[in-house]
Amino acid sequence: MRALFFVLLLAACTAPPAPAKENAPPPRPLAGTRWVLELEGVSRAAPTLEFRDAGRATGFTGCNEWFAQVDRSGGGLRFSAIGVTRRGCEPRAMQIERDFASQLERTRAAEVEEDALVLTDEDGKLVARFQRAR
Repeated sequence: MRALFFVLLLAACTAPPAPAKENAPPPRPLAGTRWVLELEGVSRAAPTLEFRDAGRATGFTGCNEWFAQVDRSGGGLRFSAIGVTRRGCEPRAMQIERDFASQLERTRAAEVEEDALVLTDEDGKLVARFQRAR
């Protein structure tokens, strides 16, 4: 009897289970939005990101036009099948383009914070920050 009492007492003292993540609000829709990458020291046109519809994104790398498939399943954000036109540009613009493509490939999540779009990697680290295009 005493053992049963202690088992019931222990059960009463345990913490309730953590709420499931499925209660989190769905991500904001991105279709129809346009963003400009925040870059310091870039006087030319900065790279852009435009979400065309639920599954496509396009933009400008600072040198070439780009396009990609977008997957927002599971509350994340992934770019795949990234393609770029092949116009040659000055070395600095080409480096910005390579860096930008790498940022898109590393992206695993996105969050809209007022007029900013923040892209993060699988560890939650900042990949890129965009400002809403005006």
